[in-house]
Amino acid sequence: MLLKTKIDELVGLAQQKKEVSLQDAAAELGMDAAAVERIGRILAKEGIVELLFPLNVMQKPFLKFKQKPVDEVPMPKSTAKMIETYKVESEEGHIAADVIIQFDEKDKRPFYNIDLARVSAVTTTYMRGLKDEIARELPLESEFGTTESMAAQFHKRSSLTEAKLMRDLGKGQKDLKLLAGILMHAMYGLGNIEVLMSDDWLEEIIVNNANSPVAVYHRKHGWCKTNVRIVKEEDIYNYSSQIGRKVGKQISVLAPILDAQLTTGDRVNATLYPISAAGNTITIRKFARNPWTLVNFIDKKYATMSTEMAAMLWQAMHYEMNVLIAGGTASGKTSALNALAAFIPPYQRIISIEDTREIMLPSFQWNWVPTVTRTPNPEGLGAVGMLDLMVASLRMRPDRIIVGEVRRRQEAEVLFEAMHTGHSVYSTLHADTGTQVIRRLTEPPIEVPPMELEALHLVVVQYRDRRKNIRKTLEISEVGTSVEGKIDVSKVYQWRPRNDVFEKVKEPRRYVEELNLHTGMTIAEIQADQKRKQGVLEWMVRKKVYDIEGVGAVMRAYYGNEDAVVDAAEKDLPLSKLL
Repeated sequence: MLLKTKIDELVGLAQQKKEVSLQDAAAELGMDAAAVERIGRILAKEGIVELLFPLNVMQKPFLKFKQKPVDEVPMPKSTAKMIETYKVESEEGHIAADVIIQFDEKDKRPFYNIDLARVSAVTTTYMRGLKDEIARELPLESEFGTTESMAAQFHKRSSLTEAKLMRDLGKGQKDLKLLAGILMHAMYGLGNIEVLMSDDWLEEIIVNNANSPVAVYHRKHGWCKTNVRIVKEEDIYNYSSQIGRKVGKQISVLAPILDAQLTTGDRVNATLYPISAAGNTITIRKFARNPWTLVNFIDKKYATMSTEMAAMLWQAMHYEMNVLIAGGTASGKTSALNALAAFIPPYQRIISIEDTREIMLPSFQWNWVPTVTRTPNPEGLGAVGMLDLMVASLRMRPDRIIVGEVRRRQEAEVLFEAMHTGHSVYSTLHADTGTQVIRRLTEPPIEVPPMELEALHLVVVQYRDRRKNIRKTLEISEVGTSVEGKIDVSKVYQWRPRNDVFEKVKEPRRYVEELNLHTGMTIAEIQADQKRKQGVLEWMVRKKVYDIEGVGAVMRAYYGNEDAVVDAAEKDLPLSKLL
């Protein structure tokens, strides 16, 4: 969608008449003469027009047309079969766009087509000059600070940008907010990529080089090419530098690799040529704005785990069992960890420790301190590692500790020490089965003493079927001691891929013993508690309570008055009767 602006009309008028006085142009276009002069000065620098001031004071200054820059040729609209369509809106609300997912017959893959608002090369030239003016008045600062200070900074930028456009183009200019959004994305953001960042269905956004289209990983459709391009390698470098400045880092020929985390939680990696031989790259892993919940997991649409399995895990979270979530890359480990963390009672203190901020809890869990590691500065100073945060967290009087991922021996030692000192701990680990979890923890390089693992109660293994692009909970196993006295895992639930069913392998033994020891519940009471929780989960699916705040609201009500929530689920009452 090409937006026509007063700048296009001004240059069109100058081209038509060869030369036009500032006053005549202002009168014809309904603009201020001073604004026409300011715009003329910007366009004159780029050689589009010539701004002439006659020696005779009686003569009026005028614009003389020289040449019009060539507009970027938009990609032709595809006539391929449409799979899905939806609308996205940038977070600040300035820009909205339609996304059309189509099937590309050539690549035999879905194609991501987004109808982005754009401006002509003439208007782009004007905006480039206006950018310099705004930057002088409001320099780009690093984005350190609280959410409130950053919101104030954004409001200041937005107000100034809109005021400048209003001053030059006047109130008669249509889509003024949209133009302001395009200018702000170019100045402070990543251009057209900013709109992609607002699509909650996208997990990854990839720029491979200027010769390739931007690629995305869609939660429903997997990897897709898009109709978005970054035209110049220089622009990719500028975006990378801009990201670095925001977080106090640098990327250059001497330091051609950038790892950064934006204040939004999104993780960015950038590389420069010749380290990346085909051109400059940017890889953005998006922080989930609407993370998956356990209700998503059990919904028939995804069927990541059975309701019975989810009820057992909820019970484990409720009664402070220690849980480790394993799986391969992109198998859904962090999603599962985040979904389970929403079931922690609201009256307990939570500390989360991550390399990259991915955990998001419902607002009812107010006593939560999220902490993130920090890499050293260019001088090698200021590093804060996961081990530092884990040690610090033990001094914060936590009831629950959530650790993003355990990779090193010292981290694992502190993790299990926290379990043994009475803290409930949850973490993730790269491993494909429960048995492999034990091997990875007890063998080099982690090499935790086997007896330390007795503090761990459950292992949940996530699996990603790349062929079908689906994620499943492969197994839930309890950790116990074998007859020979060795640490072992015993499967309680198992996913059978041939029939796509979740099967209960055996009744848990140690799990029940631990619950009986610490809660006094009998086997029958433990099973009844799981049934009650299962009923509540099925009720939440029927009522379509998928978002994290909705799940949080039900949990707050449940831990406040369990019988009332169970009764509402059994009678299938509307949520309004309870919340």
